[in-house]
Amino acid sequence: MKPILLGIDSLSYSSFLKCNPRVLGTLFGSTYRGVVVNKDSKKPFTAWAKVLGMKEIPQSFLNDLKTESIPLIEQTKAIPINIPITNPSMGEVSFSITEADLDEELKAVGDAILENAKNRPVIASIISFEVMLSKSEKCGLYSKIDSFLGKVLSKVDDFILFSPYGEPKGGSVEDYGVFLASVPRPSEHETVKLEEIGSLFNKLVKGEAFY
Repeated sequence: MKPILLGIDSLSYSSFLKCNPRVLGTLFGSTYRGVVVNKDSKKPFTAWAKVLGMKEIPQSFLNDLKTESIPLIEQTKAIPINIPITNPSMGEVSFSITEADLDEELKAVGDAILENAKNRPVIASIISFEVMLSKSEKCGLYSKIDSFLGKVLSKVDDFILFSPYGEPKGGSVEDYGVFLASVPRPSEHETVKLEEIGSLFNKLVKGEAFY
């Protein structure tokens, strides 16, 4: 399997430790971990634009975007799956940002990751988790994410799992997100910036990441 970059918007250390999901707990204790800091890019399209290395940061969801124009995809030749920079999302699997069903999305994205990562690196996202946090019981949602991660990450060797920001809070979202990976974060004693996630994935794909 080729490396995967997987973003889950609004995944939070505080809640997954509280809800105690098995797979996330194992990853927390056995992989490289860090904290993503993001104080100004609190929308999916702005956060993901930085991860993808785009020079112009959009102020709204883009209507039309060619994958070959995205630096990280061009550099890694990765297959995009469900990336929330357009609405509906961009890639092999695509859902409405506000209307996606979490169970349907997890199955479709999981199947697409495992199929495509056989031959190409993958950049993928789960988008409905953030929306569902305000509508459903939190630990039940974390349990679904946990099962999805167990299915996907058990099949791959190299991965970066991250959230570009934390949970919704006070009309915005938390400044801090999750970073769990098969390779160390860029600076051992520093938080992780959004731009560094894409750069590290590029190195991982090219075999230049330091273990």
